[in-house]
Amino acid sequence: MRFVIQLLIWSLLVGLVLAWLGWTPGELLHHVLDLLEQVPEWLADIFGWAWPYVRQGAIIVVPIAAILLVLRLIRRRPGSNRPG
Repeated sequence: MRFVIQLLIWSLLVGLVLAWLGWTPGELLHHVLDLLEQVPEWLADIFGWAWPYVRQGAIIVVPIAAILLVLRLIRRRPGSNRPG
């Protein structure tokens, strides 16, 4: 029952704010959907800008990461010549 009362109170508060802003739920939903439609375009812009730098950095980072991974796998291998 407490949950239902909290839900009603929050609904009242949000409804009052929406009315004060002059927004209807339909308009709010429309704006949110428009915003969500723009997200892929924003991501493409961000990655389009960043991709040359990622590629340039990968020339150094990927070989170092590969060497460290190989060294880690060699150390973990059972039967390796470790003292003790």
